[in-house]
Amino acid sequence: MKEAAYYNGEIGEASEMRVPFLERTNFFGDAVYDVTYAQDYGLFAIGEHTERLFASARRAGIEPPLARCELIDRVRRTARACDSGDLMVYMQFSGGAGRREHVRRTSPSVWIYCFPKSVEDRERKYKLITMPDVRYGLCGIKTINLLPNVLAANAADSVGADECILLTGNTVNECAHSNVSILKDGTLTASPARGQILDGISMRRLIAACAELGIPVSRRAFTLEELKGADEVIVTSSGVPCTAAERVDGIKVGGRSERLLARLKDMLYGGFELACALDRGEYGK
Repeated sequence: MKEAAYYNGEIGEASEMRVPFLERTNFFGDAVYDVTYAQDYGLFAIGEHTERLFASARRAGIEPPLARCELIDRVRRTARACDSGDLMVYMQFSGGAGRREHVRRTSPSVWIYCFPKSVEDRERKYKLITMPDVRYGLCGIKTINLLPNVLAANAADSVGADECILLTGNTVNECAHSNVSILKDGTLTASPARGQILDGISMRRLIAACAELGIPVSRRAFTLEELKGADEVIVTSSGVPCTAAERVDGIKVGGRSERLLARLKDMLYGGFELACALDRGEYGK
């Protein structure tokens, strides 16, 4: 299969899969999700991603219909159904299918979607824009209610940018589908994950890499002015282990700590490849 999908026990070509009209996802966006990547079918940090998915489900009041080990097994089988092994891997729990009413009286559903996509090229640099953060107040849950994120991502794309930084006043939160942090005077500064931004798994790994390299880390709010004046602006997500930004709102940024950035890239891209290789080695092809 080119793109494989799983829905409640059935695996098939994504373009041919059908889900019930009464799925609560359709009416309420009543679902949570998580995303990782696979390299040659080896799944990156699958334990951390499923842990976060189950945590989002708990916070959203959705009781997963299977255990984490069972979900991981289904993810592996769905990924293996794809012709290519370099994949984006999407996982979702929804409130299930049933009459359209606000109170859930349904059994949750399981969705998996795998399609060809490689991790970001380590040498690429991003162009960013900014806009006010008008999202809901539960940004730490990976709910599929993503209209504000979609609008922000499309605003960036319309002007040839790669991502959009979301702001509360002059404070940097995160991007439409990534975390953002800054390097200044040898210190990494990243916003604290206290439910108002996503607790990014790649951000956690960036912070761990800093600790291993002896780079101080500050978890605090920072401003747009601080970001524009930083030595490097770093974007991270599941498919972007560590990518520098070169422009924000058309203004040149970063490029003043390239050696330190290169050390972080070496560690994070190497860690991505190692994690996928270990996953392949443990479970075989």
